Amino acid sequence: MRKFATLIILIVVAGVIFGLGYFRRGADDKPILHVADDVPLTVSIAQPTRQEITQIVQAPGDVEAVLEVEVRSEIVAKIDEMPVKEGDIVKKGDLLCRLNDSNLRAEVQSGLARVARLKAAIVDAEAETEKADRDYRRQLQLTEVDATSDKERQDYSTTFKKSRALLEMRTQELAESEAYLTRLKEDLKKTVITAPIGGIISKLSVKEGEIVVTGTMNNPGTVIMTISDLSRMQVRARVDEVDVPMVKPGQKARIFLQADQQKSIPAQVVRVASKSTKVVGRDVVSFETILEVQSNDDRVRPGMTSNVEIEVAKQSDAVTIPVEAVVHRMRKDLPEDVVRKYDAIRNRDLSEQARQAQYIKVVYVKDNDVARVRLVDTGIADSRFVEMKNGIDPKETVITGPYRSLDQLKEGQKVALSKDDEKKLKEKKDEKHLAEGNDKSGENGAG
Repeated sequence: MRKFATLIILIVVAGVIFGLGYFRRGADDKPILHVADDVPLTVSIAQPTRQEITQIVQAPGDVEAVLEVEVRSEIVAKIDEMPVKEGDIVKKGDLLCRLNDSNLRAEVQSGLARVARLKAAIVDAEAETEKADRDYRRQLQLTEVDATSDKERQDYSTTFKKSRALLEMRTQELAESEAYLTRLKEDLKKTVITAPIGGIISKLSVKEGEIVVTGTMNNPGTVIMTISDLSRMQVRARVDEVDVPMVKPGQKARIFLQADQQKSIPAQVVRVASKSTKVVGRDVVSFETILEVQSNDDRVRPGMTSNVEIEVAKQSDAVTIPVEAVVHRMRKDLPEDVVRKYDAIRNRDLSEQARQAQYIKVVYVKDNDVARVRLVDTGIADSRFVEMKNGIDPKETVITGPYRSLDQLKEGQKVALSKDDEKKLKEKKDEKHLAEGNDKSGENGAG
């Protein structure tokens, strides 16, 4: 009997405990027996600050000269003379190299002789044509008095036509030979290669004595050297497809060379490609963006790799909080009033299924010793801060971490400051009291 009574008592106690679990507290809608969440979470805090904030887009790039020319040969020949070397500074028109011209000079002489021979042949053909013309006209006169036969007249007519055709052929041959001679003389001029622009010889690809060839459809030809105008430099950057809509010509930028990543170099966006570029073998889509260097910095050299930071947006007086304070919560984990407010603003056209799977951007603030959730509207952001357009009072205290605490944080949950934040808060209060004391002492002295 006693055992049965004990069993009944245990069942009743278990039922009471189970039932209390369904009763909620009116303040925070938590079960009456809720104990674990009453243990405060240790958090870090920060105060919203008004400051200038700049959003940047980062991208890798390669340094090159704005004006850079590859010097090639237009004829096949051996290099006889090269008075320059890599690194030399040249002016427009300076001699770069001289090619062997012996074959071309011989061809020019042959061409001159052919032209002279054809001119003489034309003089002879003109004389023959003139004689044939006279003989034919005489035959026509004789025909009128029946002093010649039709056969003789026709023979003289044929001779005249052949002489005239031979003169025309010699004239055309002369024109062809003169054109060929002109081309030979132009090729002879091409044996002397001069600088097309002023600059520095940034790359020398051949040596004296080597044979250079011209380019064809399948062969680009020999690049003798590359001349770069270092007075104007640019960076050819690769901007990710996610960021490229924000990048526009005229935006300010900073360049950080791999050789010196501490000191930036000013630049400006000149052009953004309208078509993307894909890296072979990788699913990376980027857009080529040209940035002109706005400084004559000696550190900037063609071929260097760099990272660029492009200023795509700026706010001079923005309310900002640390970026780590902004978190995303599923709508089922947020209070109903926050969800309703969010739906009223941004969620009008979504289906119920899409709404339930949606994450909402929020910030938690410290209200006395509990956490309160705030629906926020964020603006631009940099690597440390994010702009708060709406949802945060500048006087509120924002919870910034640590990550484990932010991940567990809920509306109405008790929070406690970390030791570092308690120390900082105490120091600020002491400074404030000290400042107030100094002000009062000054007022009493003045009185």
